[in-house]
Amino acid sequence: MSLRERLVKALIIVSKDGVFTRESLKRESGLGDFMIDDFINSLINEGILVRIGDGYKSVIPPHRLIKYFVDRGVYVDLESISRYLPWDEFEALIRLLFEEWGFRVVSRLRVPVAGSRVEFDVIAYRRPWVLLIEAKHWRRVSSSIRQIVGRHLEKVGSVAREPEVLMSRIGVNWGEALLIPVVITWHRASTELIEGVPVVSIYQVNSFINEFDGIIDGIRSFRVSWRRL
Repeated sequence: MSLRERLVKALIIVSKDGVFTRESLKRESGLGDFMIDDFINSLINEGILVRIGDGYKSVIPPHRLIKYFVDRGVYVDLESISRYLPWDEFEALIRLLFEEWGFRVVSRLRVPVAGSRVEFDVIAYRRPWVLLIEAKHWRRVSSSIRQIVGRHLEKVGSVAREPEVLMSRIGVNWGEALLIPVVITWHRASTELIEGVPVVSIYQVNSFINEFDGIIDGIRSFRVSWRRL
C-alpha cells in the first residue's frame, strides 16, 4: 500500500463519524507530521475538509470521499475498509455508481403486492431496464447466498405480476419494461449467476454495467407491460 493510499484509508476511517483530529489521522495512518499536515492542508484548499475547533470534518460523506479519491487515481481497498462503514454508506455507494452511468435511482422502496409489502434496497432504472437490487453488506459471500437469491427472485416475481404499482412508485411511464433482479455484495469476486441472477461484487459494478448490453440475454429477467399512467 502506498503512502497516499494509507492516508486515504485512514481519512475515510477517522472521518466517518464526523469531526476528527490531526492526531487520530496520524495514529491511524502511522505516518509522520509533515505528510499529515500536507495532506490535511491540500484537502482544505480543495474544499474537502473544513476546520471545526481543534479538529477537522469532511464536507462530503464517506461514499463520495471514496469516489473523490478514486477519480484522482488513488486505489481504495473497499474490502479492507468495509467493516468501518455503516450500512447506509454501502447503499449510497451503489446508488452513486449507477447514477454515474445515467441510471435514475431510488432506495429502500416498499411496494404493496398481494396484500403484503416487499422492500427493495436499491432500484436503478434506465429504459427499458429496471434493476431491482438486493444489497448485502458482507465481507465474504455467505453460505446462504442461494437462499438470498431465491427470496429476491420471489420478491421480483411478485411485483412483476402487478407492475403498475412499482412503476407508479418510481414514476416510470414506459408502458413496458424488463425487471432484472441483482444482488450486490462487498465480497471481492467476479460476477456470477445463481439461478440466472447476477451476484455482483461492489468492485465489479462498473464492469457489470459496462458489459450489460452483452450479457443481458443470459440474465434472469421479467418482461412486463402495463397501461400507461
